[in-house]
Amino acid sequence: MEKKLRKYTPSKYFTFSVHMDGLKTEHDLAVCRDGVYEVAIKAIQAALKRGFRVTTNTTLFDDAEPEQVRKFFDAMMELGVEGMMISPGYSYAKAPDQKNFLKRNRTTELFSRILHRPRKGWRFNQSPLFLDFLMGKVDYQCTPWGNPTYNIFGWQKPCYLLQEGYASTFRELLEDTKWENYGHGRHEKCADCMVHCGYEASAVDDTFSSWRGFSRTVKATLAPSVR
Repeated sequence: MEKKLRKYTPSKYFTFSVHMDGLKTEHDLAVCRDGVYEVAIKAIQAALKRGFRVTTNTTLFDDAEPEQVRKFFDAMMELGVEGMMISPGYSYAKAPDQKNFLKRNRTTELFSRILHRPRKGWRFNQSPLFLDFLMGKVDYQCTPWGNPTYNIFGWQKPCYLLQEGYASTFRELLEDTKWENYGHGRHEKCADCMVHCGYEASAVDDTFSSWRGFSRTVKATLAPSVR
């Protein structure tokens, strides 16, 4: 990333999202490579210096230590990133480490400890209602079409985490996918999933489709310390 910055021009429509799985020890362990944390920090600093928008995205697993995660949030804010995105890890079959994936009850327990009385300076690049969902304060059904993913193979269906192939066109993805078969209680692979790609969209929809959801969002935004 740092080597390619000169090829891009800073814009309010363009953001570098850098995957950061915690402080140095936790991040390098998560990516199975020593020294990557420092490389990422240098890249973020270089991008910010050139005027780019930079956010981070973080995946947390069962072995996450709440106090270390809170210190990580502090470090990212001190670094100057615009906002942070967090999500529990999804249990997919090809992962080499199967023991540290979060079950739903453990997810709410972990995120409640992490997000309890958030520091005033923390900025999240997410809906506050999704954070409430992670803490078990509100329940949602997945919106599997909420974050469609496109790559060189086509439109990934129906959720990029399930790895069930690709549709050649966006219309095919929308019209030929049986969306009602996906989500908690609808698909065996979705049983413990609380990942942002499906539930962030549900939280945003709640915000703008009901006065109750909108008022909860406003309250959570203006008074995050009471969470």
